[in-house]
Amino acid sequence: MKTVITPEFVKNFACIADKCEDHCCHGWTIHIDKSTYGFMTKKSDFQLKSKKVIVKTRNEASYAKIKLDDHGVCPFREKSGLCEVHKAHGHSRLSYTCQSYPRLVEVRGPQIEANLSLSCPEAARQVLLNPSAMNFHCEEVHDDTFKPKTYERPQWYDNVRQLFLDVLLLDSLSLEERLFLLGMTLKYLDAHQSNIDEFNQTFAYCCEKITNGEFSDLYSRMDSALDLHASQLIKVFNVHFALGVVENQSQAIKRMHLLHEQLVDAFEPAGDDINKQKEILLQGFNGHYQDYINDKPYIWLNYFIYGMYKYDFPANNMYEVFSELVTDFFLLRGALSCIASMRPLQDNDLILAVQTYHRSRSHRPVWSQGIAGIQKSLNVDRKMLPLMLLKVS
Repeated sequence: MKTVITPEFVKNFACIADKCEDHCCHGWTIHIDKSTYGFMTKKSDFQLKSKKVIVKTRNEASYAKIKLDDHGVCPFREKSGLCEVHKAHGHSRLSYTCQSYPRLVEVRGPQIEANLSLSCPEAARQVLLNPSAMNFHCEEVHDDTFKPKTYERPQWYDNVRQLFLDVLLLDSLSLEERLFLLGMTLKYLDAHQSNIDEFNQTFAYCCEKITNGEFSDLYSRMDSALDLHASQLIKVFNVHFALGVVENQSQAIKRMHLLHEQLVDAFEPAGDDINKQKEILLQGFNGHYQDYINDKPYIWLNYFIYGMYKYDFPANNMYEVFSELVTDFFLLRGALSCIASMRPLQDNDLILAVQTYHRSRSHRPVWSQGIAGIQKSLNVDRKMLPLMLLKVS
């Protein structure tokens, strides 16, 4: 017996093929298994081509991989944007990489959890722009061949997970304050994970601080870190843009440049004046950004619940996972606030920022190291940094 969990956003997803703004036929390592290699080089309509562009790998997890062209694009992609292998032989003859992306599957104990990667524009749309995206469907399936993986969650998993949801849905508070309450709680709990009695006492203590407003008072007294926002935004997205250039991904570069250009344009009137940069961000945040988010309040709720589901929060490294989510949110909110300082936001702005960011953030260790380096350069307590970044004004 296995339990299959399928979120609504996975059920609703379908590849939009040649209509995709940032197709997945470029910039990725396309792994080829032994069976697919044999078919492509000996039986397919593309035998000669396959022998040239599909190369066997050594000391790697896959049997072979596709050699991308000079622009980082798969040689089997037609000018129309469609896959010639799929066109000639159907979905079942694609490599596993091409069959599955952006679909993800995680096996946790007896559970099989279906997911999508935000590095795909259509996946990002399904995750963020559907108010019902975070409905989860569970199905019990008899499967004699299924072998569950050993997976054990901590005793306090359910309580912390429920608190995360309860606080996240407190719509009487700003999203930033809700995240601060959660961050303070997780910061306190982080030191007591190895002792269940101490953990439970700390959990009760934090719940009381949330209920009686003490954590909220702390948030109201905390200084804004707005002066960090502008400089870090440009610095981070410069790294992001540079990675795309180095890896020679024409389509990714095009979309990254579109986002990068808007950030530069937004800050251009301020020059190097930090106060004017802050004014620009505040104008965007309090104006068109808030208008857009107030009209679609489920966007960031979906984003954080998606993160909770993806990482099985709070099963492992709960404060580190939360910090990563908040850092990502800080950068995405900042990019959107920049754009919002110039004009009203549209859904395409959200998808451009989230998908382009996650294309680099989620799949490139160098990008993650760049983020960590920037955090270190700020010379503040590492565990407090995510909470400092939340407050805008």
